[in-house]
Amino acid sequence: MKFAFLELLNSDWHDYRGSGRSEDRIEDPSWLDRFLSRWGWKTVGLPDRAGRDDLRALRSLLRRLSEDFSTGRHPSEQDLAALNAVLAKTPTVQRVTRAGEAGYRVEQVPLQKDWDWVLGEIAASFVELLVHHDPRRIKVCENPDCGWVFYDESRSRTRRWCDARGCGNLLKVRRFRRRRRSARENQAEQASSN
Repeated sequence: MKFAFLELLNSDWHDYRGSGRSEDRIEDPSWLDRFLSRWGWKTVGLPDRAGRDDLRALRSLLRRLSEDFSTGRHPSEQDLAALNAVLAKTPTVQRVTRAGEAGYRVEQVPLQKDWDWVLGEIAASFVELLVHHDPRRIKVCENPDCGWVFYDESRSRTRRWCDARGCGNLLKVRRFRRRRRSARENQAEQASSN
């Protein structure tokens, strides 16, 4: 399941291996170009400084909301009001179009396709998850060096890492090494006390 807001959230990249390297991909024009293209928003062009600041502010808001849901808390009224403010910046009109031979559908069409529209679409992808999916499945990777946000599609809802092969294996290896080191230290302590 793909949501634009998840890609924006994870644009605050950290090396999951714990090297301390991080990167704000909002500052990378090639990342921005791919992001906008993937979601059909390339027509607005790359954002200026103010647009990038707005993306970062939305990312922070969506991060707080995602962390609330991942820990079982309800979001604050203030954060919901901020989300609604982003959604309200994009006025739309309804338009009827054909849907097949005999059917019709109504769609919401933005009055203007600009950066407010892009921000609104990203916020709307979060709202879509809240309304049509289970927000309790929003999770934050348990690797403290990673922190990516993901949607847990596992049947048991027990997924703990953004990627089992990357973060999952890394943390399992770290736990194994800690247990092994602890066992060796205990053996050495017992041997010295005898």
